[in-house]
Amino acid sequence: MPALSKLDAARRQLLAAIHIHWYLDEPLAVYTLAANSWEVADALINHQGGKLRMIDQFVAAHGRPAKDFRDQLNGPRNFLKHADRDPDALLASISEEDCDSTVGVACLDYMVASGRSPYILGLFMTWYAAIYPAKTGDFLRHEAETVFPGLAAMSRKDQYAAARARPQNGASRR
Repeated sequence: MPALSKLDAARRQLLAAIHIHWYLDEPLAVYTLAANSWEVADALINHQGGKLRMIDQFVAAHGRPAKDFRDQLNGPRNFLKHADRDPDALLASISEEDCDSTVGVACLDYMVASGRSPYILGLFMTWYAAIYPAKTGDFLRHEAETVFPGLAAMSRKDQYAAARARPQNGASRR
């Protein structure tokens, strides 16, 4: 495998998270891959300076410190990393909405960090906007209604099927 940049690694983890989310039922893998990708993208945006970061939007919208956002995202990841400290710990269930939101935040920050929007990331954000119109407002509303009409009212199984039915051949490999 050729050498990877941090941005390339974040993209690969995010694409894997989306694939697992839509094709397999493995929320822990989805969540941790997306959270890893987000952490890299957030650090790169911070290093670039002056760009909009999702963590800043969380702080502004909820009036809570950035640490709360990081702690929330890192909970499942820390559970996996620290088996030596607490081998009998149990992880609370990770909901589909938690996975959706974590992948969405990672997509947005990756797009800002990279300055581009790979096809699958845009498709995921359109899918997300179709399921959660109250959360996304006008953001991608037209695209969501066009590409995924009535998605919010469908069962979760049908929501995944709708995502899988979209053309995947526009996916970026770079």
